[in-house]
Amino acid sequence: DYATPATKKVNLTVKKATPIINWPTPAPVPYNTVLGAAQLDAVATWTVGVTNGPVAGTYTYVPAAGTVVVAIGQTPLKVTFTPTDNVDYLVATATVQLTVTQAPPVITWPAPAPINYGTPLGAAQLDATASVAGTFVYTPSAGTVLNAGSQTLSVTFTPTDAVHYATVTTTVQLT
Repeated sequence: DYATPATKKVNLTVKKATPIINWPTPAPVPYNTVLGAAQLDAVATWTVGVTNGPVAGTYTYVPAAGTVVVAIGQTPLKVTFTPTDNVDYLVATATVQLTVTQAPPVITWPAPAPINYGTPLGAAQLDATASVAGTFVYTPSAGTVLNAGSQTLSVTFTPTDAVHYATVTTTVQLT
C-alpha cells in the first residue's frame, strides 16, 4: 500500500469588508448652530478578530459642514464613507440624531449708574436689550423707589419667537 499525493484547486471568494462607522451622538445644539467638526466627526474602522484600525477615505455628510440648523427637535445627520481602497472595502453609511434646542437670546444690560435714595426706577436703569424681538418684565418695576444700598435688579425676557428662542432672566446690581 502506498499513498499517492492528491491536489485539488478550489476557488475562494474574499468579499469586500464593510467599514464600521463609529459616530457618537453629538451633544445637543441650540437653534442657528453652524454644523462643524463637533457634530460631523464620524470615524471609519475595520475589525478582524480583535484587531482593528482606521480605514482611509472620504466622508460626505448630509447636511454638510457649514449648514445652519434651524429645525427644533431631532434632526438626522447622515454620513457616507467612501474608502480610498475600493478593492478591499465597501462604501458604508451611518445616521445619528442631533437634538436642536431653543437658543438663548443674548441680553445686554450694563450695570446702571448709581442713583440717589428717593429716585424712582426708570428707563435709565431698566434699559436691557436683546438680540431678538420680545418683551422685558423688570423686577422691581418702573416707578419703584428702592432703599439705599446695593440692590439687585432682574429682568425676564420673553422672545416673540418662542419656538426658536428660550425665555431668559438676568440681573444687574444698582447702588
